[in-house]
Amino acid sequence: MEDILPFLTSPVVITTANFGYLQIVNNFLKSIEKVGVNVSIVLLCEDDLLYNHFHKRKDINAVITEFTTNITQVQKFRSNAYNELVNRKILHVLQLISNGLDTFCLDSDTIWLQNPFPYFDEEADLFAQQEKGAPYCAGMFFIRATNSSIRMVLYWKALDKHEYTNQKSYNKAIKETMGLRVKGLPTKQFVGGEIYFKKLKPWFKRNPAPVIVHATWRLGPESKIKQLQKCDLWFLNGTEMG
Repeated sequence: MEDILPFLTSPVVITTANFGYLQIVNNFLKSIEKVGVNVSIVLLCEDDLLYNHFHKRKDINAVITEFTTNITQVQKFRSNAYNELVNRKILHVLQLISNGLDTFCLDSDTIWLQNPFPYFDEEADLFAQQEKGAPYCAGMFFIRATNSSIRMVLYWKALDKHEYTNQKSYNKAIKETMGLRVKGLPTKQFVGGEIYFKKLKPWFKRNPAPVIVHATWRLGPESKIKQLQKCDLWFLNGTEMG
């Protein structure tokens, strides 16, 4: 990613995926396009197949992972390969904020419906998606390039080498980083599947209208796609599916 750092402008949107999530990534990018937000987007490709599919696109920065091990197929939730795929993003986020770039890090199974950036004021270093029982979901957060944030991500990285899951180490790092200013994102605007999928009501008829939907509580791309289609959150036509 070092090659593209001089060309990125703050804030940066970053997501990471492998070829098993190709359609999910396409829908994620399509949703940002529909909202009309002009922002630097970095797609961290965890295998050559995904990189080859996206690297010629002008609207995003497709970057092949710096790691030597490709993870191409969809991985079983919480398997060793799945955890490795998720944990790699810590290093990417650290690289961005260490270079002064505020960063919006999201899983690729997120769908943009409105511009999220007005929600990120100057009163916090970290804006985190709230999730039942976590309390914060590591799959969606906006982090400013501050000294406190860098300390938190360094601690998160150190914890993640031990027995903690990515989610537990993320929450532990947030809780134990002195001076870190944290805001939980409003749960009805930055909404996970455990809330959103309980109703099939269209997003624009909900009050308040959601800003970003995160397709949590559905395992695997096929299950996520079916649920998003059912909820009118699938924006691809037949020519954009491959």
